[in-house]
Amino acid sequence: MEIEHRGTVIDIRFPEEKVHIRAERIRDKDEYFKAELTIKAELTMGDVSRTVQLDRSNVDMLEPYDKSKLIDTLQKATEEYPYLSWGNLITDAFNGIMDKKREGIPAELMDELDDFTPRTYAVYPLFVRGVANLMWAPGGSAKSYFALLSCVMVDRGINEFGLRAPKGNALYLDWEEEPDVFRQRLLAVQRGLNIQNPETSGIYYKKMMGSLASNIEGISRTVIDKDITYVVVDSVGAALGGNGIDQQVVEDYFSALRILGVTSVSIDHANRAGETTGNWSIHGSAFKYNRSRQVYELKKIQEADSGELQVVLYHRKSNDSGNKSPRGFKVKFEMKENYNQYEDDYEKHLDKVVFETLGLGDADNELLRTMTLGEICRELIKTNGPSHIDSLRSGVAIIKDNDISDDVIKRTIENSNMLKLEGDTVTLVQLQEEKQWDVN
Repeated sequence: MEIEHRGTVIDIRFPEEKVHIRAERIRDKDEYFKAELTIKAELTMGDVSRTVQLDRSNVDMLEPYDKSKLIDTLQKATEEYPYLSWGNLITDAFNGIMDKKREGIPAELMDELDDFTPRTYAVYPLFVRGVANLMWAPGGSAKSYFALLSCVMVDRGINEFGLRAPKGNALYLDWEEEPDVFRQRLLAVQRGLNIQNPETSGIYYKKMMGSLASNIEGISRTVIDKDITYVVVDSVGAALGGNGIDQQVVEDYFSALRILGVTSVSIDHANRAGETTGNWSIHGSAFKYNRSRQVYELKKIQEADSGELQVVLYHRKSNDSGNKSPRGFKVKFEMKENYNQYEDDYEKHLDKVVFETLGLGDADNELLRTMTLGEICRELIKTNGPSHIDSLRSGVAIIKDNDISDDVIKRTIENSNMLKLEGDTVTLVQLQEEKQWDVN
């Protein structure tokens, strides 16, 4: 017998008998142990073998009557297959399901300790694999498009914009929009990435109603059956059921994500007070910030008249590692005019969403000031070429809006593996190919 417990589902397989028993909606109380069981078997009929669903029922595994009734039903359904000893199979399956459910996550003996265990990423270096990541922003900051971009990168295994995503299966849980809107946005993002055959995709989409916690059974089944590795929740407020200040509601939300056991990126809104005060923060309870393993703020720094948005992704929280440097992006929304046959008129619609990294010459000083001195020096030299140390110091001082001494600049160069000083000229080190982090 083989047992697998993923999410809210326990799968029992008997390879020799070619029987599969799935237990869902498991409820374990003192007086009962109930589960919805789906029982399938691969049966040979003539020269053809096919998988047949024999039964689907709600069973109390502690109730002898339920057990005997189920065995009788299965025996009658497979009278021509005497090798299927349902009494033994069901007894073993019931015991396996109850033991696995009550076991929970097995205890591990920490007998071998490593000095350093590298993080693995679903999208390097942003979203850590297997944990709850959160990205929040005020309205109009293109946060849904960034989440969609990450899904496309995972789906296609794309390395772009200084990001790397090993290929996986993405699921987009949408409380905000309709499937048609999502299709249009997905097509526009894939066109913007110049993907071959942008009209096709391997991304799974699920229109959501109610809270994440109340839908966890169905989501868990999808994650297992579609081998999902990456989940986006758009957005947290609706996925909480509308009560973002209740600690228990927030705990139920993150517990549901933890049950799924895959990488998740939750999209959240900023507080409305920021519209008048300019002091933005995550909407609702601070428990959301505390329960997330990685937190990013997406901040709009400029909106051009030509359908172009400039945004910065700030790393606000990281568990067990330092925060990453801010990343700037241009987001261009290209429109196209098409004829609407239903309204007998032409109308504009989204055709492409083009992402570009925000270079030094385009970046707002708000972004640049958040960088380290070494990063600013590197960006200045990348933009302007090899520079005299005095010119470099002046450029850094302008960005930081603060005087920078010669000693500070020299120490910055000495401590950097990307910069070198030859006489009075600062240049970039010709780096070897970037170290390949474990992203699998």
